[in-house]
Amino acid sequence: MQTLRIFMTSAAMLACAVLGVAQTAEPTPVTLQAATPARAEDAKQQAEMAENIKQLQELKAQNGEILKQQQAALEALDEMQKEAEQLRIYSKRG
Repeated sequence: MQTLRIFMTSAAMLACAVLGVAQTAEPTPVTLQAATPARAEDAKQQAEMAENIKQLQELKAQNGEILKQQQAALEALDEMQKEAEQLRIYSKRG
C-alpha cells in the first residue's frame, strides 16, 4: 500500500514537472507582417526627424544672425548714450 502511494505521488510529480516544462518550452509565435510596417514607420519617422533637425539648424543659423544684428544695435545705442552724456557734461560747463 505504501509502495502504491509512493508510486502515485511520484507519477503525479513527474506529470506536473512534464507539463510545466512543456508550457515553458513552447515557442512564442512570431508575426513577420507586423515587423515590416514597423520598419516602414521607423524609416518614415527617421526621415521626419532628419527634416526637423535640418529645419532646426536653419532656425539656429537665422537666430545667430539676428543676435549679431541685435548686438550691433546695442553697441551703437551704447555709443550714442556715451556721446549724449558727454554732450550733457560739456553743456553744463559752458
